[in-house]
Amino acid sequence: MRFFSRERAAAIFSKECKHILRDPFTLIIALLLPLAIVLILGNSIEFNIRSIKMAYYDDDRTESSRMLIDTFGSSDYFKPYPIDNPDAGFDEILAERARAVLVVPPDFEREVLAGRTGNVQVMVDGADNSSIIAITNYMSTINTNAAVKILKMNTSASPLSFKSRYLFNPELNSRWFSVPGLSAVIIALVAIMLTTLTICREWEKGSMEMLLSTPATTLEIIVGKVLPYAILSFIGFILVFIVARTVFGVPFVGSYLTLTLATLLFILGYLAMGLFISVSTHKQEVAIQFALIVGLLPTVVLSGFVFPVEYMGGIYQAVSDVFPARFYIEITRDQFLKGSPITALWRQFAAIGAIAVVLLVACLTRFKRTLE
Repeated sequence: MRFFSRERAAAIFSKECKHILRDPFTLIIALLLPLAIVLILGNSIEFNIRSIKMAYYDDDRTESSRMLIDTFGSSDYFKPYPIDNPDAGFDEILAERARAVLVVPPDFEREVLAGRTGNVQVMVDGADNSSIIAITNYMSTINTNAAVKILKMNTSASPLSFKSRYLFNPELNSRWFSVPGLSAVIIALVAIMLTTLTICREWEKGSMEMLLSTPATTLEIIVGKVLPYAILSFIGFILVFIVARTVFGVPFVGSYLTLTLATLLFILGYLAMGLFISVSTHKQEVAIQFALIVGLLPTVVLSGFVFPVEYMGGIYQAVSDVFPARFYIEITRDQFLKGSPITALWRQFAAIGAIAVVLLVACLTRFKRTLE
């Protein structure tokens, strides 16, 4: 017997090729999924952040201060807009209408033209770690360009000095930014994968058909099957919260009630998503692939967990609105670092609730069709 037979290897190769060609879903996963990942990552990752909204208050109102503000606006990196008083800058950042605030003191021009340092205060949203580095780097370039315009001469030593203060995350700790978003990934993993695998296993064994033949209603079956995984998902959230507070030292300045309500709505939506996938596929292998594509991949890539949604392309921003993870991550980061009242987060709550209701209705409808 030969150690290696080319004929047998060719026969196995031919059989495997025929099997793949007979399975369109395998072709889709093998060819289209890598392409989709490359396209999504290639278009959603944007390190050159532009059009950063910046509020400014010009207390000097001189030609030099106007030149400074015009330098920010002409850089294509910032979109400056005026505010009535410097105290309103904090409210602009808190309401997420601005990522940075520029405050020009009343003696700015006099200090600069006298050869002294013109101090300018800059407040940056420290809760958004994704744009802080970019804003800081842009500041140094704009600092030099503004000095050239104001003094009308080339100089490498700028007389301007920006006094920056980072709100909500003064140490620019990246863990304070990323760890709160992990709750969305954990909940998505537990809710979708466990629900999908368990219920599909019952479909394959035939026990689900037996359950559907009982007098139990569709809603009773859904509640009875989903509730245990809702508890497991909430336990996963609690573990993430404890680790964030004790291990990583992430502060929590918000409301426990607000965060709990958002978490329960988010869990409900993803459980419904996992249930709908399992009811629609009935096969564990197919259900896992759908769960990865529809649930876990968008949760990581299109939710703002890694890449800022506001700097993605318009199409990808629209797609991210379909998934509740985007809005839930905004709530968690806000409650950990900012502590906005629930009234300021009503859009996020409304989006998560609407998505959860749509998915639940789809599950009920799909179960009825199965009974028929």
